[in-house]
This record gives sequence, structure tokens and C-alpha cells, in this order.
Amino acid sequence: MSPRTKFLLKDCCKFVYYAGCGNYWYEDINHETIPFKLYRFISFSIYTVMIFLENVAAVFGSFPSVEKNSAVMFAAIHNIVLTKMYLFLYHKVSIRKLNFEMGAVGENLEEDNVMKKQYWKVKYGILFYVVSVYLSLGAYGVESTRKSIVEGAPFYTVVTYWPAYQDPTMIAAIFRIFFYITWLYMMLPMMSADCIMPITHLICIAYKFVTLRRHFERIREEFDGDLVTMRKEEAEEKLWIGCLEGIKMHQKLIYLADEINRIFGIIMSLQVCESSAVAVLLLLRLALSPHMDLTNAFMTYSFVGSLFFLLALNLWNAGEITYQASLVSPAVFYCGWHMCAAGRPRRDIRRLVLTACAHAQKPLVLKAFGIQDLSYSTFVSVSFT
Repeated sequence: MSPRTKFLLKDCCKFVYYAGCGNYWYEDINHETIPFKLYRFISFSIYTVMIFLENVAAVFGSFPSVEKNSAVMFAAIHNIVLTKMYLFLYHKVSIRKLNFEMGAVGENLEEDNVMKKQYWKVKYGILFYVVSVYLSLGAYGVESTRKSIVEGAPFYTVVTYWPAYQDPTMIAAIFRIFFYITWLYMMLPMMSADCIMPITHLICIAYKFVTLRRHFERIREEFDGDLVTMRKEEAEEKLWIGCLEGIKMHQKLIYLADEINRIFGIIMSLQVCESSAVAVLLLLRLALSPHMDLTNAFMTYSFVGSLFFLLALNLWNAGEITYQASLVSPAVFYCGWHMCAAGRPRRDIRRLVLTACAHAQKPLVLKAFGIQDLSYSTFVSVSFT
């Protein structure tokens, strides 16, 4: 697989397609046939019905304490998850356009060593999250199986109002297993909506700023060499062209960062709310059941750990955009403009650099609901308060 941004986004779109969300690549490489659209409609309808039954169970259901606490926690979390999934479908056209522009901007300036770092950061971040999610869901299945064999309790993972808890029939058991399998499969479009696409775009835009900074550093190095090998006027003209290309790319990146915030901002904001709600519900669960057994404790903490890791992926990478964007202004300032001759109105590199530096010094900060910064400090405040 090529580490280039364009091919990285293309491969992410393949995963999203096979997860059942549709073609999010700007080219029609993954066809949304009538059977595929029918499959997507049926699968999302099943997700919606299951989460509706979770909400009814949380409000009206009569369950033992462990199942009741799970019903309340999953109802709160899965409502947010379902909202993010539908928002993801709603923004499909905008995401396809964003993928095209993200792959094209600065494509000729990308360096292999920088792109490899981007690729491994995306790969291992998402891979660790996927493993943590399915490890948690597997723990729920193992614990429920153990309770059904050892204690004779019904097999319950996702707690729904129907089938009833005391229903011992084979039909009830089949539907409980069906809802568990549905839960496992629902994680694929869920991860597409709140991890695969948002996190990949956050990492890619951060590395686009790295590429831009490296461009200004490179044209300074080339300018120093050009002053020795060619006429000064030609070297200055080459520097001016390089600066203009970098400034155009910077303006495009600012626009794309705003687009990412517009498209994925609510999804990332809901993730902050989701993790905060889980923290409160976890404290409530610990207060009601202070002496959990090993499997129950592993089940609870692995699930919460996966949610907080997703929160970290969102906030860390959003904070990385702010940091990398802040390094552009010094790179522009030290591009070599001070060695150029003054008094060239049509190629006034000094004015060009002054304008670019002033623009680049404005902090680029993504915000949750337009209020809360998505940054390193926000992760610390959410995690430890």
C-alpha cells in the first residue's frame, strides 16, 4: 500500500464501503447497487430497532442490578453512536468532496518519509482501537456465556426490553444471540463514523501542515544553493514562486481544516459527551457494585478503556493540528526573504511573507459545539475530572 495521502484515504473508503455505509471515495469505484442499498437499509433498521429496545429496557425494564446498569449505560452510549452513524451518512457528499481535495492539496510536495509516519500513525491508532473494541465485546460475550452455564441466567449482552429477562424459550435465546451478533456487526459502521474517517482526516491534515513546513524549509535550503549556482534575480524569482505555492497551500489547508470541523465536528463533539457520560455511569456502577468479580471488572474497564482511547485519538490528533499549524509561521519567516533585493513591486516577497506570517500566526483550533477546544488539555480535563 502506498503511504501517500490519496491512497491512504482510498483504502479507508474501502473499509467504510464493506462496513455497509456506502462509497465515500470521490470516484465510483465501489458501486452502490440496488441490493447494496437494500442491505444498508435493512442493517440500519435493525440497529435502530435494537437501540430503541435498549432505551425501553433502560426506562421500563425489570432486570437484576448488573443488567439494569448495563441497560442504562448502553442506552446512553448507543443513542450517541446511532446519531453519529446517521450524521456520517448525511455528510456523504461533503466527505467525498473532502477526500478529493485532501488527496490533491500539496500532493506534489509530499515526502515519502513523512508519508510513512502518517501511514503508521493511522494504521496503529485505528488497529489498536479496533482490537480494544472487540476485546471488550468479546469479554461481554464470555461473561454472559459463563453466567448462563454456571448460574443458569439468560444470555444477555445487549440488554433489550424484549425478549423478557425471565423468558426461557428457544425463540428468546435465539433473539438474544442475534442481538449480540448485531452488536458485533454494528461496530463496523460505528467505527467508520467515529474513528476510521474522522481520525484519518485529522492525522492527514496534521501531516499536510508538516509537509507545508518542510516545503518552506526546503525552498530556503535550495535558495542558499541557488545564490551560488545562478544569478541572484533568478534565485529570488524561484524563491518567490516557491513561497507563493506554499502560501496557496496554506490557505487551502485552512479551508480544509474548517471543512473537517464542519463535517466531523459534531461527531467529535458527541464523542466528548459520550466519554464524559461513560465516566459518570462507571462511577455509578462502581458505587452500586464495589466488589465486582474479575470477569465483570475486565468487561467493564475494557469497554470504558476503548471509549477513552477513541476520545484520545480525537483530541490528541485535533491538538496535533493546532501544534503543527503553529510551526508554519516560523518556517515562512525563515524562508530567506531577507536576502532578497527590495524595490520589486511585482515580486515583493517581503510583503508576501509578511502577509503569510500574519495569517499563519492565527491559532488553528478545532472546537466541540463551537465552544470547547479539541486539544490535549481538553483530554486531560475530561479524563481526570
